[in-house]
Amino acid sequence: MNSQAGYKRRNYFINKEFQGRIIFNYFLLAAIGSILFMVVFSFFSSNTLSISYDDYRLQLGVTPTILFKKILSTQWLSIVFGGGLVVIITLFLTHRIAGPFFKLEKSLDEMIKGDVSKEIWLRKKDEGKNLTEKINKFNLILSEKLSLIEAANSNVEISVHQLKKNMKDADMDITNVEPLLNQILDSQKSVYTTINEYTFPRKNV
Repeated sequence: MNSQAGYKRRNYFINKEFQGRIIFNYFLLAAIGSILFMVVFSFFSSNTLSISYDDYRLQLGVTPTILFKKILSTQWLSIVFGGGLVVIITLFLTHRIAGPFFKLEKSLDEMIKGDVSKEIWLRKKDEGKNLTEKINKFNLILSEKLSLIEAANSNVEISVHQLKKNMKDADMDITNVEPLLNQILDSQKSVYTTINEYTFPRKNV
């Protein structure tokens, strides 16, 4: 019920605000982690000496100082390329959340307008399947109940008209009961109008 054969979502940037915020947070986390590594490495190696051979020159010095340029260039490359990888991976992961949220939001908007006839479909790997199943089940149960009310309401109209006809055929005085019967018919029309504000699959009852 939650997947549909051949269904693919082409747009990966669905909810720009939500996905952009998540991607930025993960990128920021990766950058902070990289900077934190530099700080920790410098702290624990501050009392050590290192030998560096660069451009035919042999250098000896305190580890954080002598390796600072190398560490800095390496960390910036890690932030840029690692951050880019984080952005791509996060985009795909958030797509599995933002896509279903987008569909659920649209479906709820339709339900607010009175349309409970549409079933929500999600892809196999999308999140939110349990919530989607509950909404689809709710719409199915509501459709069945609306069908029962519609059928019962129709029977009320038929019964009232039949009662009027039978009473007249029997030459009975319906002056006293006719206002009550008309009131029942007015209520029946109100129920009919309310039911017609909903769009739902009619069930045979």
